[in-house]
Amino acid sequence: MVRAPGLLLLVGVMGLNVGCWADELQCTPADTTYSCCVKQHPTAPQSCGASTAGAEAAARGGLSGTNVVVGTLVAAATISSDDEVLPAKTQAAVEKVLRECAVKAHEAVNRKYFKGDPTPAQCAEIVERDAKGTAITTRAMQLGKQKHVEALACVSDLLSKFLSGRFSMEQRYRPNPTTRNLELVSIEQYQKLLRVNQGKGLRGTLVPDVVIHSGDPLRIQIVYDFKFPCLRRNSPTWTVYTQADHPYRDRTQGDVYEEFLGPTRRVTPWEIVR
Repeated sequence: MVRAPGLLLLVGVMGLNVGCWADELQCTPADTTYSCCVKQHPTAPQSCGASTAGAEAAARGGLSGTNVVVGTLVAAATISSDDEVLPAKTQAAVEKVLRECAVKAHEAVNRKYFKGDPTPAQCAEIVERDAKGTAITTRAMQLGKQKHVEALACVSDLLSKFLSGRFSMEQRYRPNPTTRNLELVSIEQYQKLLRVNQGKGLRGTLVPDVVIHSGDPLRIQIVYDFKFPCLRRNSPTWTVYTQADHPYRDRTQGDVYEEFLGPTRRVTPWEIVR
């Protein structure tokens, strides 16, 4: 069910003036029958077989005029679904959701352990050691993992309201370095490979947090990865592949994502950067 504040969050970034969408609501040869129909009937997407859960919930909540805007958002999200480039206004809506979810996750997890932001000493605290006593997890790492879980759940819920079928969460890809083609790795394949040869068959696979695509996960439009520095003063960094036998040795995660997946951005509670 769409709550009014959540819907207003998505609508807010676009503005309530439907006229600003006019240039993106014209049918083109690239449109599917469905996307063209939705553009022509923004106030009644259900006539095209569209999901109207968002519009119906908004109506029940008494939000005047939101049916038009929800229909417009659906139309914008389905524009040129075969195109490789994400429309700028749809990207703006997506990034608004990502930022809001990052902020919510950051604040919620910090409140769970502290009454505010952690100190440098708290971030550096060792919370897990291996059998030999070697530190393997710091508080900063623990917080980051939990914030990832919170943020991804939030993103999945909100994006499904206006971009259903056009995004993937933690989808694993296997790039072919020679042909540069991508292969999807299913959860079943992942679990099987994990049990064989200590998971070495997974080397070289890539698992971005959020992928926006044309409706086919192999036709990627843009990639987002959450980064949660423990301290705001710390810049978000890409993981560097350091294993001697790793296919991407000494390269950063972001560099590899850009090469094989396409445009990539880091999302923090404070900004979205390349």
